[in-house]
Order: sequence, then C-alpha cells, then structure tokens
Amino acid sequence: MSTNISGERRSWVETPPKTPVIRKVVGEMIASQSWLDKLAEPVQNWVRAIYGPPGQSMRTAVKNFLNGVWLGHPLHPVITDIPIGSWTATMLLDAMWLVNADDGVAKAADATLILGLAGAGAAAVAGLTDWSDTDGPDRRVGLVHGALNVGVTGLNLASFLCRRAGMRSTGILLSTAGYLVTMYSSNLGGELSFAKGVGVNHVAWEGGSDDFVAVMNAEDLPENKLTRVDAAGIPAVLLKQGKNIYAIAATCSHLGGPLDEGEAHDCAVTCPWHGSTFDMTDGSVINGPAVYAQPTFAARVRQGKIELRRLVHA
Repeated sequence: MSTNISGERRSWVETPPKTPVIRKVVGEMIASQSWLDKLAEPVQNWVRAIYGPPGQSMRTAVKNFLNGVWLGHPLHPVITDIPIGSWTATMLLDAMWLVNADDGVAKAADATLILGLAGAGAAAVAGLTDWSDTDGPDRRVGLVHGALNVGVTGLNLASFLCRRAGMRSTGILLSTAGYLVTMYSSNLGGELSFAKGVGVNHVAWEGGSDDFVAVMNAEDLPENKLTRVDAAGIPAVLLKQGKNIYAIAATCSHLGGPLDEGEAHDCAVTCPWHGSTFDMTDGSVINGPAVYAQPTFAARVRQGKIELRRLVHA
C-alpha cells in the first residue's frame, strides 16, 4: 500500500511507476483515475451485450475473428499499421505540396488520408473488442487511448472535408494536429501492450521439463474435475476422463487467469476471468478473448504416479 497527498491509502495497482517521467504522468493522469470507470463501464457493457454470452455461434465467431483467434495474435495491432502508415505518408506528401503545389501530390495526400480513415475504422472495431475484456487501470488507459483515436479520426475527417472544399491549408493543419495526437495515443497503446502486458502471451515465459516428472498419485485424481499440479515449476491443470488424462498449463494465456478455477465441459476448460475456452487435448483456443494456445503436456501413469512432460512451446 502507498499513501497519496490527501492521506488516502491505495493499492500498489493504483500506484504509478516513479520513472521514467512519461510513464509516471500516464499513471497519475490516467491509470489511477478511478472516475474513468464510470465512463468505461457502460461502454464495456454495451460492447459485451452486442457479442452476447459465449456459445452463441455467430456472435462468438465474429468476436473470435476480431480478437485474432484465427491469427494466433491480436488483430488490432496489425490493423493499426494502416492508419499510422497512411497518415505518415499524408504528412510527407503535404510537406512536398507546401514546397511545390503539385496537383498530383495533393491527390496522393488525399488518397493516403482516406486510406488511413478506413484503416482507423477497422482498427477501432478490433481494439474495442479487445478492450471490452480489460478492467482496472488497464481499462482506464484503454478508454483514453480509444477516445484520443476517435478524436484523431474526427480531425482527419474534418481535414478531408476542408481539402474537398478548397481549404487545403486548413486541412493540412487539422491532419497535422491529428498526427501529433496519434503519436501520444500510440504511446498509450504501447503502455498497454509492453508495460501492462495486455495482448501478450502470459505463458510465454513458463518453462517445463523435457523429461517426465511425477506430479501426484494417480489414485488421487478425481474424474472430470480440474486439478492443479506443479510440473517442474510450471502450474498445470489435469482433467481425467475415463482412461485418458489431459494436461495443459494452468495459467490462462490471455491475462493470466487460473484455469483450474474455471469450468470443465466435455474436453474443454473455460477461464473464470474472461471466458476464454481451451481444448484440453491440444491446448488450442476454442473461444477468445485468448488468442494464444496453452502449453500442453504428455501425461502417463507410472508406478502409481501421474507424470507430465512439456510438449510444445507456448
């Protein structure tokens, strides 16, 4: 716990890093502002209502696509390259036009501006889908990140309209302002991914043994009940069905939830935190928001002990 200026004690989760200054500012001005939750919660509930609960095949398929389950990687950061790259090209072409007012350069600048707007729309849909499964300080940073991007899109749309109306200089001023805001918004996106671990594989650093290691007595493993064990330093969850024993990593690849506290149905496990569902036979993602498969283990019974061996990289 820490104490702020008013004497109020708060958790380390709400306490920003001291260095560097830019991260401290983000933490103080955004991540620790609990009042942002009042804005974030209704938007998040609206997005979740659109997709509905897991199991509704059509809506689940759409959400899985936007999360990037099919790609094995979040879709949002892939699409963000389109608006950022396009608007960077717009900036360069606008600079060329200011030096020499060439119609061809002007048309090219307008074309990249439009491409960026289209890409921004697609990135927003994918990003909103990912953001709907965040909470706490991550949700607040994501809210501001998204709000800034909406503002950037508005500036660039206004820029395009000004260009069409013959006010190119005003349009260039608006798109330039939008580009500067984009740089800061991109910094917040990097904060979410690289500093807070949103969208990364939360089991990428977990190890495991290349040899079989004993984890528990075979007679102690109940039928059709998720059971947590330690396999040479990596938590694993076991599921016994008849003569078969399945084992995958117990830490959810999405945001680190404990799969052993989730629900098992058929041969799948659902994370209790955000509803990601994995196939116990091979660790593959059945339903997001997780996009990374779970590490899997070979399981055998030897001398009355269940033994596990790590199979593939996360």
